[in-house]
Amino acid sequence: MSEALGNGQPAVGTPPPAPPRRLLEQPLLYLALAAFYVGADLGGWLPMPPDLRASEEAAQHRPHWSLDDLMRHPREQSFAAAAAVLVPLILGTGLLLGYVVMRANNVLVFPRCEFPAAPWTGWDLLRAAIVFLVLMRLTAFGVAWAVHLRGSGGFWARLPVGVVAVAAGSLRALLLCLFVAALVGGRHGDPFRRLGFWEPRPLRRAALGVVGFLMVFPLMHMAWWVMVVLGPALRVPLEPQQVLVFAAGLSPLGFAFVLLNAVVVAPLAEELLFRGFLYAALRRYAGPLGAISVSAAIFALLHDYPLGLPPLFLLGFLLAYLYERTGSLAAPIAAHAANNLYSMLVVYLVGAEAMA
Repeated sequence: MSEALGNGQPAVGTPPPAPPRRLLEQPLLYLALAAFYVGADLGGWLPMPPDLRASEEAAQHRPHWSLDDLMRHPREQSFAAAAAVLVPLILGTGLLLGYVVMRANNVLVFPRCEFPAAPWTGWDLLRAAIVFLVLMRLTAFGVAWAVHLRGSGGFWARLPVGVVAVAAGSLRALLLCLFVAALVGGRHGDPFRRLGFWEPRPLRRAALGVVGFLMVFPLMHMAWWVMVVLGPALRVPLEPQQVLVFAAGLSPLGFAFVLLNAVVVAPLAEELLFRGFLYAALRRYAGPLGAISVSAAIFALLHDYPLGLPPLFLLGFLLAYLYERTGSLAAPIAAHAANNLYSMLVVYLVGAEAMA
């Protein structure tokens, strides 16, 4: 018969007490966060600026230029000449690499590794989604007040709205990354290794990522032009992505800030979240192909750019495929950075001139 010993120690055979739940494991925390989000969204719990309408209009004010504007711009001929060389070069490189990969049966270019099973579940995805919604509301609140304070002069008046919006997006992504790392690391240990950041040969994997981007670029380019042709019939506005419009109207220093965010911060944060965390969890339930497709669709939708949905889906499909094949985030981070760098170079070459 199992009885407690006189010194307060449990008798042999008594199961050890369950460890207390960590804060991030408490269901009440997420119920409180969900209630806060609903209250902030519907009940006006967050005190907004007194001239909220003017602040929102200023935050949403961005110089619009359509694809037709670019085609009518005086610099279009020189850009068209450069594009006539650059685009076929990238297309030809991608098609050539695709042929080489097919001949090699995907063994030499993308050697397959054993993909590690993720120990986190759909409930963890729900926790992260709730935190994401709360961060969205808080950063929108912060941007509204930052735009409001621009009218008071001083430091805030010197900050372009585009820089404020991009900085808020980066802060939101980094905070969500810290939450995911704490959630995974607190339960399973070594979060960055489990989320795919450990790689003994990062440069080789990064090179594979750039190769993968060049291979898929022809398909992305064709998908984009299909949307340009079908856009009017689908009532999709033929406008560039808004972050690129923001970048085109910035000073060189502001453009450098957005470039750093696009080529470094965004690939690191988004790959940890979309591939390291989201894809790995979806793979438990839908298998590799289903998880690749679903994560690519979520990746495209959250970019909030209707004209770019097909190419963004193809990019998300490639990034998840690279993670599946290599088991490391080095390859998708490099491919993501290459795509963003290409987009920013296009903005630098033609967007700023169209805005002038």
